[in-house]
Amino acid sequence: MSTEINEEKKSAELESWDALCDQLREAGRRVMEAAPDDALDRAEGLRYLARLVAAFLGGVTADSAPARQVLVSRPMKVGLDNPDFVYYRASLDPNFRYVLRGELGDAQFLGIGAFSGNLGSKEGLVRDGYVETTQLEVDAEGGFELGISTEEQPGNWLAMGPATNALQVRQVLLERRHQRPARLELEKLGESPSPPALDPERFLRSLQGAGGLVAGTLGQFLGWSQHFQGHKHEIRPIPAELMAFAQGDPNTSYNYSYWELAEDEAFVIEFTPPACEYWNLQIGNHWLESLDFFHHDTHVNHHTAVADEEGRVRVIVARRDPGLPNWLDTAGHARGGLALRWVGADATPEPVCRVVPISEASA
Repeated sequence: MSTEINEEKKSAELESWDALCDQLREAGRRVMEAAPDDALDRAEGLRYLARLVAAFLGGVTADSAPARQVLVSRPMKVGLDNPDFVYYRASLDPNFRYVLRGELGDAQFLGIGAFSGNLGSKEGLVRDGYVETTQLEVDAEGGFELGISTEEQPGNWLAMGPATNALQVRQVLLERRHQRPARLELEKLGESPSPPALDPERFLRSLQGAGGLVAGTLGQFLGWSQHFQGHKHEIRPIPAELMAFAQGDPNTSYNYSYWELAEDEAFVIEFTPPACEYWNLQIGNHWLESLDFFHHDTHVNHHTAVADEEGRVRVIVARRDPGLPNWLDTAGHARGGLALRWVGADATPEPVCRVVPISEASA
C-alpha cells in the first residue's frame, strides 16, 4: 500500500476524532450559555458535561460482546436521578436469552426494564418491556429468577424487543444510608462466540456517535430545565412530549418544578399523599442532577416524611435549617430542579406551593 493512501486513511481517521472534539467544544459553549450567573452553577455545568462524556465514551470503549454479563451500578446523573434508587445497567442482545437472579435485601421493590435506543439519540430511550418485583414470584427469603428474552417464557419473564440493547434496574431503598441493597446477578444463557477484534470503521463511527449522544442528551435536559423554569415554584405533571425520549417506569406519575431562593426564603410545598405504592419529593441542581443526598437531606419519601394528624405533609426547601420537619437542604445551592413522583396512585393531588420568609414557613 502506498504511503499516499496510508496518509489519506490516517487523515480520515483523525477527522473522526476532530469531529468528536468539535462536538464537545460546542457542548461546552451551550453549557456556559445556559448557566446562571453563579460560579457554583457554572462549575457544576462543566462537571455535568464531563460526566456525560465519561458515560458515553465508556460505552464506546467497553467490550461490545462480553463473555460474562455484568450489571454495573454507575448511574448517569440526568433528569433528577432519584436518591432512593440504586441504578444498574447492562448491555443486552436480543439474539440471546438471559436470566436475572436476585435477593431483595432491604429493597422495597425493583423496577426492571428492557430498553432500546439511547438518551440523546433520534429515537430516544424506548422502553420495550418492564416489570416490578411486586409483580413477580418471590420466595420467602426474597429470592427470585427472571427470564429475559424476545420469546415468552413460563414464570417470571421480561420481554425484549428486536432492537433491545440494555437492561436497566432501579431498586428502591427507603433509608438508603442504612439499608442493604439487593443482590443481583445477570447471566447470558447458552454459548457465546468469542468477541471479534476491534472493527476500525465501526469504532470510528461509534466515536462520532458518542459525541452526538452527548450533545443530544445535553440538549434534551437543557430543554427540561428551561421548561421547568417556566413554572417556577409550581409543581406540574411533565408534558408527554418531554418524557417521550426518556421513557421510565410506566407506573409512575412524574411531576416537576424549579426553585430559586434567597438566604432568608423558604419554598413551602403542602399536599396529602394518596394511597400509593411509593412517593418521593426531591430537589436537585440547575442541571437536574441529584444533590449530595448521603450528607444532606435533599428528599423525603412516604417512609421518611413527617405528616400531621390529618395526614398532610409540609415540605420546606430552604438554604438553612428552619428547625421544622421535612426540611430539604439545598446543600449550598440557590436554585435548581424539583421532582415529585407517585408510583401506583389512582389519583394524584395538586400540591399547594408558596415562597415565604423562613420565619413564616410554619404558618
